Amino acid sequence: MTHLKNTYGLKAIPSEKILRDFHAVRGMRFRGPIDIPPEDIPVLAAISLNRKHDPKAWKNARINTDVTPVFAVIAAQMGYDLPSLLEGKGETGKPDDSWTVYADEGKAPMLIRWTIGKAQLLMSIGILGTEAFFALRPMLEICLLADRKAVPHLPGINEALRRIEQIIEPEESVDVSEGNVVKRVLTVGDSGTDFSVSCVFRAEATKGLTEIRASDYAELANSTNIIVEEAHEQRGFAGDLLVDELKISAREPKFFRFHYEAGRPVPPDTLKLIHHMSVRNVRESMDSVFWSYLQDQRDVAGDETGGTLRQEETPSIDGELAERRLRLELNAMELSGHGRHGRRRGRFHVPFVGDAFPFNWPTVGMEFEHCPASVLRGTGPDLKMSGGDVTTSWDLLDLMQEALCRIPKEFPAARARQSEIKLLATIEAPVMAEQYRDTAPVGRKYVALTNPFYAVHRGLPVRVDRSVSVWRAGDREALAADFFYAPESRDLHVANLYRVKVPKA
Repeated sequence: MTHLKNTYGLKAIPSEKILRDFHAVRGMRFRGPIDIPPEDIPVLAAISLNRKHDPKAWKNARINTDVTPVFAVIAAQMGYDLPSLLEGKGETGKPDDSWTVYADEGKAPMLIRWTIGKAQLLMSIGILGTEAFFALRPMLEICLLADRKAVPHLPGINEALRRIEQIIEPEESVDVSEGNVVKRVLTVGDSGTDFSVSCVFRAEATKGLTEIRASDYAELANSTNIIVEEAHEQRGFAGDLLVDELKISAREPKFFRFHYEAGRPVPPDTLKLIHHMSVRNVRESMDSVFWSYLQDQRDVAGDETGGTLRQEETPSIDGELAERRLRLELNAMELSGHGRHGRRRGRFHVPFVGDAFPFNWPTVGMEFEHCPASVLRGTGPDLKMSGGDVTTSWDLLDLMQEALCRIPKEFPAARARQSEIKLLATIEAPVMAEQYRDTAPVGRKYVALTNPFYAVHRGLPVRVDRSVSVWRAGDREALAADFFYAPESRDLHVANLYRVKVPKA
């Protein structure tokens, strides 16, 4: 088996520079099957079953595949020198193009920074095969992000990379005998899964896609879920579509639906919207591949959090825990941009996440949302009487949300523009209002981690090197979270949630 040579390690990739300078406008994803020797199938099944129950014993379990065929089709398409690509040090055989591979030990998962002149692309190659769903059918997954200048090159790249999919997809057409006449019958397979946008084509079986629809197909393929339904078939997707019509619908972040009659192409503005949504979907796929690998690395390094994924035994019915988990889920949704509106929490308003991070929504690690029950217990607000009303103190989960929204102020960019005049105000109210003043002060502290680790944010490995802790007066333990933050681009990844001793003043 051929492996890459002289590659850089995954942690060497300049993630902060890419987050600042690389602006993807389209995401594409390709998946193809991997042949595994029959004698290794039971081992693969054992890996998928045991790696979560005994991660330390199975931490080195890995599927290794030869990526030379993938590099070869790209080299043939772009006129590159294949041995140069396999060196992974930036050379392609063309002076204006570069190809730099970041992969530990030259094995998947890997990230590739690719430039074509001034155009920039980011490509990941990962293996889907150690989870239960793919255990008996491992797949090679290629994710591609491209900026605006790279768009003209995408048709050729798409044509090259789709060759790994044609093994499992039917041919575009087949010869069918009908009496003494041989007809070409459309049998286009479905393209893509797990995208936010779905596209359903209705085509004439003996003619295939029209020129307009074929052009739409090329623009949408591998960036959306595509289903081509023949006119005589009723699979339940096309509904009342007529021949040569197209239906486009999205399920998130906001639902929409478009319908295009025969002969009417998809407008450029709609394509831009769909491509923009594909970037988020592809980054989520990259996050999934690299999270699994970097999680193994973090376990090996042994960070400060103490293995937060281990769950403890809890009663079958626990009202406090159920409420806390729901609150955490809502906070995580709002923090990562999935929540629709800001919410009022008790007596306090937590700042809108969109105000703190107007350009890039933060990302949230699995260990933040799925922390042990011991982390959540006691984080709810305390009740007290004020003026005959029952009011509450700070909720620790909301206090953590507030602390995360303050990160851009705590760590400003080097060239951030500051207000020339600082405005302050005080509240003037009757004496009666004093009983509503919060008498339970809160604490907040940001520190550097003594043992940083790596996580994944927007498809890139990032170094989690800071921590924030929050607490209320009288708390015995503080609530803490580790995070990565890039001030120049305001990119934030919150890795986990755990308890620590209340920091000293």
